[in-house]
Amino acid sequence: MKTGKVRRKTFVAREDLIDRLSEIAKQRGYSLYDTVNEVFELAIEAEATGVNLRRVVEERTILKAAREAGFILGLESLWYGMAELVYQKAKTQALKNWFEAGVWLAKRYVAGEVKDPFAAFKKDLETFTWNVPELAIEKKGKGVSVRMISPRFTESYTVLFTSFLEGALETLGYKTASKEVSRGTIRLEAFRKEADVQEQG
Repeated sequence: MKTGKVRRKTFVAREDLIDRLSEIAKQRGYSLYDTVNEVFELAIEAEATGVNLRRVVEERTILKAAREAGFILGLESLWYGMAELVYQKAKTQALKNWFEAGVWLAKRYVAGEVKDPFAAFKKDLETFTWNVPELAIEKKGKGVSVRMISPRFTESYTVLFTSFLEGALETLGYKTASKEVSRGTIRLEAFRKEADVQEQG
């Protein structure tokens, strides 16, 4: 942090923000004065270099959430290539593994302290699939509609990702009713399993 003789000025800020910043300063062993100045310096440096601080925080939050969810970073082209190889050599096992991966991910929301597991899953999926230009997951009554379009997906990766979605949705209580899958495009309709039982009864 820069030091030196400076003239102090008074500024106005929300009380809740100042209180929280004061708590952070104490936790770090700094004074509120030093902490406020550090925040100002970072904001000025970010502006000078064309960096959006809010965007930096959002991206860091995404990476943290992805790591906690069991995701790892990797080259997209390499990931598609590996998926293609496994799919061609052991299609049945590959589909099973991707389905189980969807089950595992969804269980984090079902078993965790989440008020709305489906909403939490939807939010994280939309966040983690930043390489997908079009993704829409919507509830329709007792059903769910998923539409995903990504021109960069290979045909095998698209099929595997569909299996992943089906595993996740099944764990969240939905059964696939129909699906249309082609290279880079997934359209999937699912309904609540208990609704299906009632209809059959």
